[in-house]
Amino acid sequence: MNGREITKMAFDLKEPERTPVTLIGGGAWLVDMAGETFAGIKENPEKIADVFIQGFRKVGYDLLWTGSNFINYPVHFLGCPIEDSSSDGPALTKSVIQSLDDLDELKMEKVLDHPVMQGIIRSQHLVADAVGKETLAMPTQWAPFTLAARILGMEAVALASIEEPDRLLQLVQFSTDLIWSIIEPILEHEDILGANLSDPVASGDLISPDSFRRFAAPFLKDLVGRIKGKGKYAMIHICGDTTQVLEDIADIAPNCFSLESKVDLRHAKKILGGKVCVAGNVSPGGAFLSGTPEEVVAEATACIEAWGEGGGYVLTLGCDYPKSVPFENAMALMSLKEKSG
Repeated sequence: MNGREITKMAFDLKEPERTPVTLIGGGAWLVDMAGETFAGIKENPEKIADVFIQGFRKVGYDLLWTGSNFINYPVHFLGCPIEDSSSDGPALTKSVIQSLDDLDELKMEKVLDHPVMQGIIRSQHLVADAVGKETLAMPTQWAPFTLAARILGMEAVALASIEEPDRLLQLVQFSTDLIWSIIEPILEHEDILGANLSDPVASGDLISPDSFRRFAAPFLKDLVGRIKGKGKYAMIHICGDTTQVLEDIADIAPNCFSLESKVDLRHAKKILGGKVCVAGNVSPGGAFLSGTPEEVVAEATACIEAWGEGGGYVLTLGCDYPKSVPFENAMALMSLKEKSG
């Protein structure tokens, strides 16, 4: 069985012959490894695709997030300045709108009709053409609440959640519809089997469970339903401590939930085991970043042991990782493909 088949089994809550292993995110790491910059490749779908294709060939991901670190560009096309002149992930330099009074200024067409956005979408089809039969190719985008925070600014969103909650919900709904307008055409490719929604602003480190249930969960559930309605897999990634909302994740019912090392895998299995595949949760900032390959293997092995038997698990990092991660540490984690059978 290849990586695509093994990951599908995990997503289907079955126990494959070995644990699927991957490195979630890593777009900046791949761009840097290719000797490119984001500005240098963003207008060339073939160059974007080649970064991910060659990365797959070198690393051997069982699950490949296509478009990783390209997800700030929709915010840029709405009108936010961006810094993308290096291989660091493109950084937004301010918000799109200054207050919710400016909601009417947001136009999805500015994103969808932009030739670079169309090229980014096409690049993911090119990746699937090349490697989609070997790995589970899955585009990634911001989730609605996090995209809203990129558009308005994190502090303004936090304030609006108290002072203007109904208008904030309008912004999150706009974000939901924009995300879907980007994801839907990507999913038309037969070898793109699903989509991931990254929601770092919905972390338990940043918002309360009540805020999660009001401003994040309904919109995640909406998009999960739309993705599944296409016959595709839906994945959600949330950084930080999500222990208090694991029951909510079960209700949202993605096929896979990616969590960080702050969440105990044994506890996650009690809540989500047999309901939602779990991906995690080697720390991207620990041994993986600055330790030895042997330390990476030890931490990854502990994650597999913590989850235990029964399937429905993908071994990976708890979050995205910087371009400075040593290649040998990345391959040490990937070596668990051979050691987990």
